Amino acid sequence: MSGSSELKPFTTDGCSGGMSLLWRKVIGHPPPWEDLCVEHDRAYHVGGHTSLRRRADRVLAQGIADCGHPVWAVLVYVGVRLGGAGLLPTPWRWGYGWRWPRHRAPGGQS
Repeated sequence: MSGSSELKPFTTDGCSGGMSLLWRKVIGHPPPWEDLCVEHDRAYHVGGHTSLRRRADRVLAQGIADCGHPVWAVLVYVGVRLGGAGLLPTPWRWGYGWRWPRHRAPGGQS
């Protein structure tokens, strides 16, 4: 039976919110931190305890800041914190590799 207990194959759009598309159209190449966005998407795909989401978001923001873009780091961090909640039926939510809605497992995992 195909259901919420099966993790879907990994997908990524690079940096969400149209950021990758915008950078390609305006600047001619993807954001210099796009590989960090893909790793962030890997964490979001699987989901898990909310502490893992906080960590993934902090790692992404720190990586963007380390690339020399501290303002973008703050903007991206705020965006993922506001828009990435697992309770939302969006394709970029925390745990998006699982069918929505997914009941929380013991220990606060989703």
